[in-house]
Formats: sequence, structure tokens, C-alpha cells
Amino acid sequence: MDPRLIVTQIGNIDELYEVIHENPYILESIDAVPFINTPLHVASASGNLPLAMEIMNLKPSFARKLNTYGLSPLHLAIEEGQTRLVLSLLKVDPNLVRLPGREGTTPFHQVVGRGETDLMTEFLLACPGCIRDANVNGETALHIAVLNDRYEELELLLGWVQRLRQADAESLEMQFLNKRDQDGNTALHLAAYHNRFKEVKLLVKCHAVNLNVRNRIGLTALDILQNQGEHQTNRNIENIVRKSGGKTGNSLPKPKKVSEILRTPIGFTEHLFTLTARYRNQTSEGTRAALLVIAALIITTTYQTALQPPGGVYQENAAEESKKSVGTIVMNHKYFYVLRNVNSMAFVGAVFMAFCLLPAGEGYVWWFMWIAVPLYVSYLVSMSVISPDTVWYFSTSAVSVLIIIAVYMVVYLVRWRRSKKNIPGTTSELILEGLTTFDLAKGVE
Repeated sequence: MDPRLIVTQIGNIDELYEVIHENPYILESIDAVPFINTPLHVASASGNLPLAMEIMNLKPSFARKLNTYGLSPLHLAIEEGQTRLVLSLLKVDPNLVRLPGREGTTPFHQVVGRGETDLMTEFLLACPGCIRDANVNGETALHIAVLNDRYEELELLLGWVQRLRQADAESLEMQFLNKRDQDGNTALHLAAYHNRFKEVKLLVKCHAVNLNVRNRIGLTALDILQNQGEHQTNRNIENIVRKSGGKTGNSLPKPKKVSEILRTPIGFTEHLFTLTARYRNQTSEGTRAALLVIAALIITTTYQTALQPPGGVYQENAAEESKKSVGTIVMNHKYFYVLRNVNSMAFVGAVFMAFCLLPAGEGYVWWFMWIAVPLYVSYLVSMSVISPDTVWYFSTSAVSVLIIIAVYMVVYLVRWRRSKKNIPGTTSELILEGLTTFDLAKGVE
């Protein structure tokens, strides 16, 4: 019997098992059809929760099967307003909200377009990764919210992505807010095209939104607003975008293609950054942690030496004072100067070493500077209290460290110039190693 006809005969759990009793392979037969209205589709559309949960128990794969209209059971349940059943399916498999259906539309895209903020919240809490998905046109939930004039849903999406605290939260926020569809339009472009002025103002307030992204025809959001007419509201929005840093496409420098960047010679600065990045990537976490511990110990020891030099300083013109120091070790000023210079070089070098071992990221650099600069000043003040001429010696030590760094830079410069003589004649090996223009484009941006 045709499985599609059997599906229509199942209205409750008893009828389901009657069909199974007659043909134990009936569910496998239905599952073998690529696109079909399964019993789970029927139960989801009608809101038959007990039957839907029983089918999910027997055949979980039905939840991921599309019918001939490109809809999954979850799509149908949302379309028919079966909220209770939607939440029940969500508890069984949260990843169902990322299942692409017709035109790549996921259930999460569907609830955004329908304007169901409560379901949006439930979907985001159950499966945070759904915010990354785009349909076949490259449109994310942000694009869909703007296209359907869903202001509250747009607020919800922005509020969610701005509150993320996971490891890649910052990069995810940047990618989500500036994602371009197949025509190169971001959500801000679409809001400008459709005169969604409230949405434009809301997006402009987000610091992660790039106001100067060009679409496929080279227009920025400000270009689009200028082309919309001379209405007073348009001019107000234009002024808001300008004050926030928005520019026209003609005023921006012409972007270079990745192929053009690859054809240009590698400069010394790029070469140095590449070597640094390779060193960071090749250093294991265990090695990095061990070196950071060593640097921290050196910083602690040298800083403690600055606060409490061994035995004080011997002064030749203070014989009476030295007599009062019987039983203590007093250091001759010549040895103290040597110790001070060596100690200062070790201190500055250890701080620089810790800086080099920091993970990549602007946040780490600022936090390190916030801590290192006061520590550096405190060290300098401590040494100055011990000996007034310490500033000059400490500066000499710092200059010595800078000279060592400069020597290394010269060595790298020489190696870079020599390496330019052995450039391979083809770049086909780059493709074989998995280097794609997409990866390069991310690095260039």
C-alpha cells in the first residue's frame, strides 16, 4: 500500500500501532521516501501532541524529513500556531530550530518573520547557534526582521547578540551585524532601502555595525539614504548616519581584491607579523603557560630586589653611618650600580617577554598595558628612592633592552631580504594546502 495513503489513516496512537501491527516495516517505508508528509507532519499540523511525541519516540528521523513543500514538522507546527507542540519538539531535539527547509528557511527564521518574540526567545535559549544560520539568499534573522518590518524582533536580536559572553562572542557579533546577503546588502542597507528609519537609528547605535560596507553595486547605507529623496525625515537620518561615521561609497578608498593583494610583494612589516603569528600558533598552550610562569617569577624577583636591595648601599663618605651598621651586610656602590642595571634589564625583559606571550587580541593588550605601566612606574619610583640617580641608570637599562630588540629586528630584516631571492614561481601550492580566498579575505578585513 502507498505509504502516503497510510499516513492519512493515522489519527491517534492506537491507529498508529494498528498500522504497525499490519506492516512492521511501514515507518521504514515512509522514511525511505525522500520528501513525504510523515505521520509526524500530520500530527504537528493538527496539534496532536500525544501522537507527535509517540512518533518522535519511535522514529526521531521523521522530525528532520521535509514534505513535498519543503517543510519539516516543526515548520508546520509554527505555521499552524501549535505553540505547545513546538516547545515539546524543541525539548526533544533543540537543533531542529536550525533545520533548513524551503529556500533554506529555518524554523528560527520563520518565527522571526512571523513576529513571535516569545518563541524567538525560547529558540535562542534552547539553541544559541541558530543565530548564525542564513537562508539560500544569504539572509540571516537580522535581514528577515528588517524585511518584514519587525522592530521588536530586531531589538530582541540586537539585545541577544550584544549580551553574548562566549569565547567568540565579539567576532560573532561583528559577523552577525555585518553579514551580507547575495546582493551584498547588510541589514542596515535593507533598512535604508525600505525606509525603515526606526530600524536604521537602532542599527546605527550598535558600535559593532560597520556603517561603510559597500553592497554589490558599491553603495553604502548613506548612499542609499541620499537616493531616497529630499524628505525631511531622510535628511535627519542622513545626519545621524554621518555623525556616527557613515560615508558615501565615493569618499571611501577603492577596496582591493584578494588576487591583487596576493600579487603585491610582501613588505617587511607584514613579514614580521606573519612570523609572529606563526610563532604564536606553533607554541603549545603548555609551553606558553610555562614561559608565562617563568616571566612572572622574574618580574616578581626583580621587583622585590628593587624594593629591598641586599644589605643597603655602602657610602665611602659616610664612615660614621657605616659604623652604625655593624653586623649587617653593606654593598659597595659600584656593585650596587651593576646589580641595579642587571636587575632593571631583567625586569624590562621579563615584562616584554610576557607581552609577547599574550594571546592575540586587542583586549589582552589593553589589559596588559593597564597593569604593566603602573608596575613599571612603581619600579622606577622604588629605585629612585634608593638612589636619586637611578632614573638615568634605569633609562640606560631600558635602552639596552630596546637595542637588543632592534638587533633582532635587523636580523629578521636580513633574513627577509634573503628569503625574497627564493620566491616560488607559482602559487598553486597554496590552493593545495587549503588556502582559500575566503580565508585570505577574512585576514585582510
